[in-house]
Amino acid sequence: MSRTEPSGRRPLAEFRLTRAVAVQWLVTAVVGFFAFAYAFGHVLAAVRGVALEPIVVDPSPLFPELFVLALALVAPVVVLHELLHGLCMARYGTDGGSRPAFGIGLSHFVLPYAYAGTEGTRFTRREMLVVLLAPFAGITVIGLGAMVVYPSPVLLVPLAANAAGSIGDFWMAATLLQYPADVQVTELGLEDDSTPDQQGFAIYGSPADSGSDGKRRVSVAVLSRGLAGAVGTLAAIVGVTIVAVFASLAFGSGTVAFGDPNGWFLFYHELRGDGSAVLEVRAPLVLACATLGGVGWTVVAAVRDGFALEFE
Repeated sequence: MSRTEPSGRRPLAEFRLTRAVAVQWLVTAVVGFFAFAYAFGHVLAAVRGVALEPIVVDPSPLFPELFVLALALVAPVVVLHELLHGLCMARYGTDGGSRPAFGIGLSHFVLPYAYAGTEGTRFTRREMLVVLLAPFAGITVIGLGAMVVYPSPVLLVPLAANAAGSIGDFWMAATLLQYPADVQVTELGLEDDSTPDQQGFAIYGSPADSGSDGKRRVSVAVLSRGLAGAVGTLAAIVGVTIVAVFASLAFGSGTVAFGDPNGWFLFYHELRGDGSAVLEVRAPLVLACATLGGVGWTVVAAVRDGFALEFE
């Protein structure tokens, strides 16, 4: 990553972490944490040889200690995540760039982040994809291996936190994959707190690569709107579910059902007389709702843009 343009060439495209993107990443990371925890929960259940659902939350005298241990594991995972970024940067930074630097920040006073960056280094698309995806892949493999040896739900929190913290990496990787393999990538002001709007990356390539950039921008816009609609739908479902459960625990029986518990449903929560709770999520139906939300938002945005162009 770099803040120096390669050979004076103008970039094909620049992608900046604006406030709107920071908010989208934050919402996606929160929703992603629950989604990844649920997915890793299925892996843990398979390792144990049991079914994940219905999930029975049974109060235990050790629960506070296990909860604190799970949270305590998040900090070293974040450090390892950035170290893996840095190691990959050092591995590919052969063009006179500086050693990787590390730090933390708060983008637009919205999105907290940790970073690894280098000065004066540029990367090929393949190299940057390795830099971006190595922490998620490496920590997930290590975590799943540890889960086989020590099948404890404590590992779900750091694994889900690492995956949720990789949302920005996934976004940048998906963007890079829409460009030819011979492009180069540099960074835009990741460490410069005085210009948070400059955070992002620039893509450089040959003039021939810019010919289809208009179509590429359209595909990026459609993909972004679809993902925004899907994530927004998931966020709404998760948010309403959490509020409903806490409201029922505070003022009702603790039982919340979105749908018919004996038929189709999105979510079911029941508080038992012994203090334990039962959770059940119909994941395929939730994903179907998210998909419909993404398609619907894409269509609405396209119609809105059409009206805007018509009245210009």
